[in-house]
Order: sequence, then structure tokens, then C-alpha cells
Amino acid sequence: MYLDELPGSQGEQVLVNQDLHGDNVLAAQRTPWLVIDPKPLVGEREFAVAPVVRSFEFGHSPGDVVGRLDRLCGELELDRERARGWTIAQTMAWSFDSSYRSQHYDTVRWLLDA
Repeated sequence: MYLDELPGSQGEQVLVNQDLHGDNVLAAQRTPWLVIDPKPLVGEREFAVAPVVRSFEFGHSPGDVVGRLDRLCGELELDRERARGWTIAQTMAWSFDSSYRSQHYDTVRWLLDA
């Protein structure tokens, strides 16, 4: 899958959060957890797993990253190649203005090999 093919071939459009990662999920009183700082947009479901896959708060190794991708795609019945492509694209986009650039580049390298 080439990244330039992803936008024009998306599946069902749903509301997604493009910033759902480990630092944006908090313990809460009224429920066991609370998501903060949403960055909503409309896109296919495979787009939404990218922040969780790249979230180094959950572990930062090839096994951690690819394991999260495989688990999310398996449990949510997502197209793994589309989710992998969106994660590569989003991770590169978020890396340009990030102090975590090297971690993001690691994640992209591991996903390219996955």
C-alpha cells in the first residue's frame, strides 16, 4: 500500500480522535478512565489506531509497536495494511514539530519492516 492511495480509497467515514495516546488517558473518579485533549475529525476507522500504535508510553520497541498494531487490528477487525499506512503517515506528520522526533522515526522504521 502506497501512502498516496490511502485518502482516496477510504472506507466508511466515522468520527475519530487523531490524538488518543497514553498521556491523554487519565484515571477518573466518575469512570475508570477519561480521555482528554481530543482532536476529532472524520475518517476511516483504520486512521484512528495510529496514535495508540505510536504511543511510546505503552512501550517503545519493534515488538511493542507491531504488537499494538496487530492487536488493535485483530480485535477491532481492521485492515492491517491500511492501519499501518495511516500510522506511518501520521507518525511522520507529527514528528516534524516534535521533541520526540527520534522515537517517531524509530516507530516508522519498525512499521516499514512489519
